[in-house]
Amino acid sequence: MDNGAYEKYRQENPVVNTLLSTYDHITMFPEQLTNEEIVLLVTLPLIAFYAVVRLIYTHFFKKKK
Repeated sequence: MDNGAYEKYRQENPVVNTLLSTYDHITMFPEQLTNEEIVLLVTLPLIAFYAVVRLIYTHFFKKKK
């Protein structure tokens, strides 16, 4: 139907299956984190989580007078 153009394309551009182990060198952060950055990455989400829980508690579970 396509006069062999697809097979020619497949021969010129083979499918490459790249294993996931190839990307082991990619990390989330480009360099090592300092102590200050680790403290911020731990405490800020904890404070945000506390604020959300506190809002939910005051909105749903606190008895209205």
